[in-house]
Amino acid sequence: MKSMTLHIPMVSFCDIPLSQIKDHLSRYGSYGIGLTREWAVKKGLNPVLYIQRQSNLAHSYENAILHYGQDDADDDDDASAAFNRIADIARYTKNYEEILERKGKSYGMYRFSDEREWRYVPEIDSSCEMYYVEKDINEETLVEASESVKDYRLDFDADDIKYIIIASEDEVPSFVDSLRDLRRFSSREVERITARVLTAEQIKSDF
Repeated sequence: MKSMTLHIPMVSFCDIPLSQIKDHLSRYGSYGIGLTREWAVKKGLNPVLYIQRQSNLAHSYENAILHYGQDDADDDDDASAAFNRIADIARYTKNYEEILERKGKSYGMYRFSDEREWRYVPEIDSSCEMYYVEKDINEETLVEASESVKDYRLDFDADDIKYIIIASEDEVPSFVDSLRDLRRFSSREVERITARVLTAEQIKSDF
């Protein structure tokens, strides 16, 4: 049975308390936006299912998706529907731990479950390209995939923002200016958002 790789459009968030976010900042950078859990639920996000790759569940799931993803299943409507549903679950799964590499730097074995990830992916029957298997991936299909999701947006209002993280205090004035230039938020909303700004320097020293 051949192996299969799925490429899936998604946006990921972490449900990490500020008191535990230092390590996350060191690996993923000094910028971020914190949104309410109510917003996440309203937008259809879901916590991911972490799977230990050597577990019985991992093997069972791998066998199921390989079985229904075989070439001869393309002509079987029931098998095709079953593959779509199994692939739907795959969109919300992640390794419990694995080697983490970011911008050419390796952090060794990393426990992804510590991130408590919540994930957004378009609905399984959306018009965008939902996934590609390995045999279909080339430069043309990757361009098609990017084009197909360009109009998908996760919008939010000022009240949905719990905090915004920027690198340092020196960046606050330019951040506020950029926020005003957007003309998306009212003056009062800009004030409220500005009051929720935290810096990575502050988090690393105070939490």
